[in-house]
Amino acid sequence: MANPHRYGFRFRKNRWGGDVPEIHTGFIASGYAPNETGATTCNLNIGDPVRRLDTGAFVLTVPGELDDDDANERTYGIIAGFPQVLISGAVRPNAFYPTGTVYGTNLNNQTLVQVIPVEGSLWEIDTATTSSSFDTLAEFQAIFGAVCSFSYTQINTTTSNPKANPMAVLSFGESTIVRQLRVEGLGAGASQYDLTLANVPMLVSFNQVQASPWRTAGSLE
Repeated sequence: MANPHRYGFRFRKNRWGGDVPEIHTGFIASGYAPNETGATTCNLNIGDPVRRLDTGAFVLTVPGELDDDDANERTYGIIAGFPQVLISGAVRPNAFYPTGTVYGTNLNNQTLVQVIPVEGSLWEIDTATTSSSFDTLAEFQAIFGAVCSFSYTQINTTTSNPKANPMAVLSFGESTIVRQLRVEGLGAGASQYDLTLANVPMLVSFNQVQASPWRTAGSLE
């Protein structure tokens, strides 16, 4: 039986034992159509990683190319909600952001998004594929502390809510390599999962971030 898939990045805990970080409420530019997935445009959903432009607007984070540190691959936070979206001529909370939503210059109709900053927190994310190199507990434990990236594998592309579907890539490097995520362990309930299949939950911290008291390179030294 296939492992269940839970969408996106899920907040697990504050790594210093505190509460959930203060949620930041920002905006999405009028007409923004997320295409950072490398495929067709998609909606934005709770659990998607976003970065903030120098205009203040939030956009989907670009998935990492191995061993580099491009600014557009750094994440500000994870989407937690949409308190205001223009839907059928009226603004209201919505479960997702419909791609290309236009509100023009009327900021009373502006799309608002709630974002949990990633720094200082641990997150769960499912693995994207299977690999014979990572199908036992010992093999997964061997990459704790290593770094990896995430990718998008779009789902629901023929429905009204196409999703980016961020997932961890099963390609790991030593801790000095620059990649988006650092593996901290396995996610909650992983002992009940089939480690030979996709969707194994991993516990990660963000290694490439927009706001951090540390260096954004692979090593924290």
